[in-house]
Amino acid sequence: MGKFAFVVTGMFVLVILLVYPPAYAMGPAQGQKDPEKEFMKKHQSEMALFMTRCSACHSLQRVFAKERSQEEWAKIIEDMGKKPHAGISAEEQKKIQQWMDFIRSYGTL
Repeated sequence: MGKFAFVVTGMFVLVILLVYPPAYAMGPAQGQKDPEKEFMKKHQSEMALFMTRCSACHSLQRVFAKERSQEEWAKIIEDMGKKPHAGISAEEQKKIQQWMDFIRSYGTL
């Protein structure tokens, strides 16, 4: 009886996985709405800039550790841009701020 139960359970899991694939198998864009997809496509450079510049000196976990207002983020980004080793230009600061505003609008920050 144990072998039969094992086979039935395995078949059940297989059917579930075929009908409801795991989220990682769907790819990141599957759950996004059209405006989100458009924004992500349009602002890939801002996201990449944010990830490379903001993780050069500290982890991105540190960036996301505390909720901050738009004004607080603007000040932080400006302060980081003034650090000589950061190498963040005024134009890059604007792009990073745009990305942070987008992320904040989804309640991530």
